[in-house]
Amino acid sequence: MSASNDALIRSERIELDLTGTCNAKCPLCARNYKHIEVKYNERHLNEITDQLDHFPNAKYVHLVGAFSEPTLYRSIFDLCRYLRKRDIAIEICTNGDTHNPDWWAELGTILGPEDSVYFTICGSTQELHEIYRVNTSLANIRANAKAFRESNPYGIDYIQHILFDYNAKDLEDGSMDELLKEFSNINLTQTLYRRDTEVYKNPFNLDKMLVTPELKRKYDVIINSAKKKWGEKVSGGKDYDIDCRSYHNKSIHIDQHGTVFPCYVWLEESRQDKWDLDYKKIQNFEYECCQICEKNCKRLMDMWELEIL
Repeated sequence: MSASNDALIRSERIELDLTGTCNAKCPLCARNYKHIEVKYNERHLNEITDQLDHFPNAKYVHLVGAFSEPTLYRSIFDLCRYLRKRDIAIEICTNGDTHNPDWWAELGTILGPEDSVYFTICGSTQELHEIYRVNTSLANIRANAKAFRESNPYGIDYIQHILFDYNAKDLEDGSMDELLKEFSNINLTQTLYRRDTEVYKNPFNLDKMLVTPELKRKYDVIINSAKKKWGEKVSGGKDYDIDCRSYHNKSIHIDQHGTVFPCYVWLEESRQDKWDLDYKKIQNFEYECCQICEKNCKRLMDMWELEIL
């Protein structure tokens, strides 16, 4: 079996970018990286489903995307119906500020009990929420989520709260409690580590995109360990063990053009346009971006329950 066929056949989890566009302008989004040029592309539904037909073992499709707001894809209802017909669980991660309540109510009639929709809210007030979720309305998100919740009987809606240093008190002092109670499920997550400011095209609000001091300490330990391993590898060292999340989790990422990548980190950081679908090069530590999946780094991230940087 070729490396190409093996990567497709073994994949159970697929993260799918649908358009390469978004209505929000979150400062830490990869869309704001200087080294990344995001091109809008909206593939026909048949092209996407034909590609997904080549993944016979797919069990989960994550409509999240590195560059896209999934609900802006014009055929998302029909895409969800296709996935439901194949008994593939759907996860949608959205900023929630698209369309209107009627649209969200219709989505609620399509999705089933195995699916999930994450609405990201980062503060109890519009002023706090929009520090990170730039260009989105908290009031609209709440109205859309309510419409979805009322039309879907399965309780599959989530509020996703991203913790920064600037909104930590808002969560801790109970200001978020009323919002949290509106949703059927709660997902509290930590922000990703902010890169050096020169990485970003637009510096807007970057001074506020800070992790809590305790989280920064943990990330610093992981980053230093990762850089050390890569430096040793470049110098000819052999003492490394790459525990690739894509391989381990049987997951892949497909961008808005239909190109397959092992994960969104590889897509964003490898500086390469294509992946040859060969995991051997990843396991041989041929890509600097894979340093975060070095076994010791992964052990620390799992121990502290942290996301990929």
